[in-house]
Amino acid sequence: MSKTKIPVWIEMDTAITDEEDTEHTTLQTAGTYSANGGLTVVRFTEKSEEVEDTNTMITITADKVSIKRTGGFEMKQVFVRNLPTENVYRHPYGTMHMETSTHAMQFSPLAADSPAELTISYTVTLNQVQTRKHALTLRVQKESNG
Repeated sequence: MSKTKIPVWIEMDTAITDEEDTEHTTLQTAGTYSANGGLTVVRFTEKSEEVEDTNTMITITADKVSIKRTGGFEMKQVFVRNLPTENVYRHPYGTMHMETSTHAMQFSPLAADSPAELTISYTVTLNQVQTRKHALTLRVQKESNG
């Protein structure tokens, strides 16, 4: 596959567990997918009624995933297996320090007959206090023509 941006349909499921409660969210939107060598990039825009739209870019390599969000929310979250990473999460109500610990990460690229899928299992500690378990699943499939 080349650097060409392919129009895709994206479904991103997240589950956040805080003690015994789990909150599930699903985002479904159109976006683009491009791959060049060992680098894959998925881009899409998250629409929101509360804040301005958030542009999201997910960059995937063999040993690292980064999610950069700009607009209504701003952050760059980096996932490296068994290595804690830190960033700042900016949203309309303030700023939080985030520490991400990635436990498992798996990616299968887009193929002619199957969607791309990224799964990440991780924990996030906000402001050195509150730790939650996260599970993210991103499915990307080519838009059907017709």
